Amino acid sequence: MLYLDTSAFLKLYVAEEGSVTVQKALNQSDEPLPLSELLEMEFTNALQLKVFWGDLDSQQASAQMNHFDRRKKRGLYYYPEVHRSELMAQFREFSKATPDLGCRTMDILHLAYARLFEADCFVTFDQRQRTLAQQVGFNLLETD
Repeated sequence: MLYLDTSAFLKLYVAEEGSVTVQKALNQSDEPLPLSELLEMEFTNALQLKVFWGDLDSQQASAQMNHFDRRKKRGLYYYPEVHRSELMAQFREFSKATPDLGCRTMDILHLAYARLFEADCFVTFDQRQRTLAQQVGFNLLETD
């Protein structure tokens, strides 16, 4: 199962470098994509940031959010159950790498979710997060 962090997930809705790679990987998967509330929140705000930066207008951002909602209703995404205590334990374990890698909280949380979802492939375009993902044993989609 694939787990996409926000940098990868956004590429399904906004044409950016790497969008084709992410779409191909998703097309090769027969399973619905697991999402966390964290991912949905970051994705929603990322679309709004695209408006702020002038990369999208508000109608385009709204259209992409509607597209996301339609995909969710069609069952292309699902929200696996996560126990907060397990998420926190996984987060604490992964955050031990922060002094060496400079990882951000949200990046570690994505990895913790991916581990709890039992993802076998992690997809990100963030180098620090890729390094941590490799250190904790995830297979990575080649994004270069």
